Amino acid sequence: MNLDELNRTIQEINNFIKNQDWFDFEVKQYVGNELVVQGGLSLTYPDIEIIFRDIFLTSLPMEWKTDTSGTVLTILEGDEEKKINEEFQVEYLHHIFKFTPEDYPSNFGCIIAAKHVSYNILKP
Repeated sequence: MNLDELNRTIQEINNFIKNQDWFDFEVKQYVGNELVVQGGLSLTYPDIEIIFRDIFLTSLPMEWKTDTSGTVLTILEGDEEKKINEEFQVEYLHHIFKFTPEDYPSNFGCIIAAKHVSYNILKP
């Protein structure tokens, strides 16, 4: 995926999430080279699943909460991206995605380095 496609997908995901009062997330599965994160008001009946493919790196708890009044998912750029790239030697063409969880220090993020991201809305 090119950066424009990724940014458009991330914007669509954030637009869906920000219309909720809160959102909880969990790692649903990691099989092969695909990581599935589900989220919603209830993890028993999730509202969305976000699929990351061609994974290089993950650094995140198995479950977390988010404040939907802010941006929940971003693609890192600039100094923050450079720091992760240097620390973990992220391979070329992998983008670094960051979920911003609630109840963690401001410098903490749920990090995923992957080449592709997509999503499915599970509830209308």
